[in-house]
Amino acid sequence: LTKCLVPGLRIGWLVVPEAYGSAVANRHLVTSWMASPLMAEIAAGWINERTAEDLLQWQREALGERNRLARDVLSGLSFNASENGMHVWLPMPGNWTENAFVAHARFNGVAIASGASFHVSETASHPGVRISLGAESKTLLAEGLRVIARLARSQPEPATPSL
Repeated sequence: LTKCLVPGLRIGWLVVPEAYGSAVANRHLVTSWMASPLMAEIAAGWINERTAEDLLQWQREALGERNRLARDVLSGLSFNASENGMHVWLPMPGNWTENAFVAHARFNGVAIASGASFHVSETASHPGVRISLGAESKTLLAEGLRVIARLARSQPEPATPSL
């Protein structure tokens, strides 16, 4: 629930086909062991009292606003996002490489994730960067998105040969 309701409420449920139940239970024991009883009690209470539903609606609205802001700032650029998602995927524009784009963004005070961090194989078929929309405020998010948009609309500096 930490992603969809509130950070820190580190508990969730997994529903799987019966045929995979044993494999999932074994994997869970290796990776998690058990949920904190206090977190389980809070989550169950919030679900039963419908607080979880209210928090989910608030989260959807907040992420919807942030996605609209991203669409406005990144207008004219090719990118992928869902209406209420937490991230934007920006395919590498022009001659940029993922590493160069990430480095330039960081130099300008914006941390983004290289697409290579999310690849399941060595060969990347769709180079890009993942942009989180979870900045502390919409003002900071807008500033970061403007930096990214400026970089995406520019060309990288040519590499300087090593001496």
